[in-house]
Amino acid sequence: MDKNKSVLRRIIDRTRPGEDIGLDHGSQQGRQRTINADGSYNMERITGRLLGNIYLYHWLITTSWTKYWLSIVSFYLVDNIVFGFLYYYMGAENFNGVLGSSEIDKFFSCFFFSCQTFTTVGYGSIAPITKSASVVAALEAFLGLMMFAVATGSLYGRFSKPISRIKYSGNIIIAPFKEGSAMQFMVANELNSTLMEMEARVNISWSETDANGKSTRKFQQVKLEIDKIAMFPTSWIVNHPIDEESVLYGKSLQEIKEMETEVFVLLKGFDDVFSQTIYSRQSYTTEQFVWGVKFLRPFHVNQAGRLIMDITKVGQFEPAAS
Repeated sequence: MDKNKSVLRRIIDRTRPGEDIGLDHGSQQGRQRTINADGSYNMERITGRLLGNIYLYHWLITTSWTKYWLSIVSFYLVDNIVFGFLYYYMGAENFNGVLGSSEIDKFFSCFFFSCQTFTTVGYGSIAPITKSASVVAALEAFLGLMMFAVATGSLYGRFSKPISRIKYSGNIIIAPFKEGSAMQFMVANELNSTLMEMEARVNISWSETDANGKSTRKFQQVKLEIDKIAMFPTSWIVNHPIDEESVLYGKSLQEIKEMETEVFVLLKGFDDVFSQTIYSRQSYTTEQFVWGVKFLRPFHVNQAGRLIMDITKVGQFEPAAS
């Protein structure tokens, strides 16, 4: 116990004066991980608004491609079904060119007229002949122009937005390093874009109980063997030597779990495709710690002498030599 106290007094936090990681220092029992595997924060916001914290354009830019296309196609279909029913309800006598002897045929004629009006195609096979029908068609045409402007802008925004496809190893390992051990994780760039001037910042968070029995979360920005690399063509093993300055020094895997340890990672680099700085974040919890292993190299040179980077092997490990 005395040894652990002396070790804790030697913990050195490399966070610069005036800086903070920006996370809550409170400690609640059973708290889930702070950052999800996709880099999003594991939290909910209560705004008091009907739609919560959803802003349409921001949502269209940031949501997944599946949800994006489902929302666009769904709005297109719903709009034309609603206006198609409206035209059908107004009556075929308000339009010129509505064909079909059955009611279902007349509805489909109105539906496809709505599609043509919404997209401003205007084939001319059907046209409104009364003022009321013309007003409704004009309103739908205006709505179509506005919605296509939103769809075009959001689609451009999605393609023009700098993205980081950094693959993280599924585990964070405690591996032999020199005369001691080190905490390590592996990252690699999944895209063909060239990332340069990559920087890594790693913070360790743990729960600690003071003399009054109050539990709080402590943070330490740890020392890395290499915290910046000029080029990032293959993979990078981010390595934190566990010495007396580290909160992990002298701790077993069980003790690390009892401390409710979470490791926060922030990567920053320059993307020469977008000519912008990109960021990526990740966190590891104690369930992802693996002891006494080492990472396998995910790249090799083929017979033609070309370097082959296998993204599928990023994070694979094997037992370390004793």
